[in-house]
Amino acid sequence: MHNHTKETRMHRMSRHALLSTVLACAAFAAQAQSTPEASSAPAPSAAASSEAAPQAPAPNPAAEKALAQRFQALLAAFEGKAALPDAKTFTDDFNKQVNGDQMKQVFNDVHQSVGSCKVAAQMTSPTPYITSYLLQCDKAYVPMDIGIEEKAPYRVHSLLIRPGYWKK
Repeated sequence: MHNHTKETRMHRMSRHALLSTVLACAAFAAQAQSTPEASSAPAPSAAASSEAAPQAPAPNPAAEKALAQRFQALLAAFEGKAALPDAKTFTDDFNKQVNGDQMKQVFNDVHQSVGSCKVAAQMTSPTPYITSYLLQCDKAYVPMDIGIEEKAPYRVHSLLIRPGYWKK
């Protein structure tokens, strides 16, 4: 029985890893497509990059509030306490990569594997409008990253649920 439980958990984690990879691919594709000027601009020379320090973006309280709201809506859906936000919450590029049914499947599989979760920690990224969370779940710690557009309507362009760190 113990081996069967371990095999079932490994199978779920394999599916979780695969589905998380789908979300990650969508996140990276959406992020890359949302900043075409960055990919078409020539790379700065070493001298130019050492002269000018990167400028932090001006604070945008509306975007920060929207990011927190988007995360709370996704966490509620992950926990099964609310419906998954509709497609309008996500960018077109994200929706092309991952549909609602795939997201529901990822959320369901991860939740079944790790149990109920709450936010244990939050880290704001130096990249504007992307935040990382560490979820403390019944069976594991699960890192989750979310990124939104820089301008209204602040749709989600990236969502990454990383494989969990199992508790002993």
